[in-house]
Amino acid sequence: MSWRLYADLGNATLHWGIFRDTDSRDAECLAHDRISATPEELDQCCAPSLDAMLQEAGETIADYAGGLLCSSNPALTPDFISALQHYTGITLPELTPAMTAHIPTSYYDRTQLGPDRLVNAAAVIAHYECPAVVADLGSCITVDLINDEGVLVGGAIAPGLPVMFAGIMAQTPHLAPSLQKVEPPMDLTEPGRSTAECLSLGIYTTLFGATVSLCAHFSFDLPSAAIVLTGGDALYVHAMSDFGDALDETLTLKGLATLDPRD
Repeated sequence: MSWRLYADLGNATLHWGIFRDTDSRDAECLAHDRISATPEELDQCCAPSLDAMLQEAGETIADYAGGLLCSSNPALTPDFISALQHYTGITLPELTPAMTAHIPTSYYDRTQLGPDRLVNAAAVIAHYECPAVVADLGSCITVDLINDEGVLVGGAIAPGLPVMFAGIMAQTPHLAPSLQKVEPPMDLTEPGRSTAECLSLGIYTTLFGATVSLCAHFSFDLPSAAIVLTGGDALYVHAMSDFGDALDETLTLKGLATLDPRD
């Protein structure tokens, strides 16, 4: 059976997945994976990651039928495309502005919207009832409001975990040894008793607090708005207090499946 490949290349992570090839925009995700978005990791890990997904999905490379790439990291896009082509023979087309032009927005200049935010909006419109608030927790925390007419009204961008770690490392390098010991705290109310514990509490409370606060602000006058969490750190925020109406780890990939022209 043929399959399609959808990839979300971010600033810190490549998240991609294999979907069943059907005419329906509600295609089934058969397997997905995350790898670090660095030239070295993309070169070394693309083929093994794809092989593992194919094995999980019970598919073969010969049955590749197409797909779509959404990149928020243009500097690394050529590295990813080159590695994928070199090791697998797959050519993955990129998302174009024309593919998202039908998604309405209240942004003053829609060219300032990251493609992943438009793709997330497409996924929310296709798979959830609007109004909705989508929070994507990656390098940055992006929170967007889609109103009941399916318009991406706008949102907010806050530092995510990778940005927070990089900022602390850059501005306070003497904290590096403790920063390397940071682990997600299981209790955000328990004071830290070491520098590493204090950093853990501060960083993860910021992640949790920013996400919850922004979602609450955007849905304050819209009590029916669904709150949808996605991104690599969404599971932690959801698990800490069961926050959010839906945890959808493949939301962006679903959006790409929705937008895929399937030519």
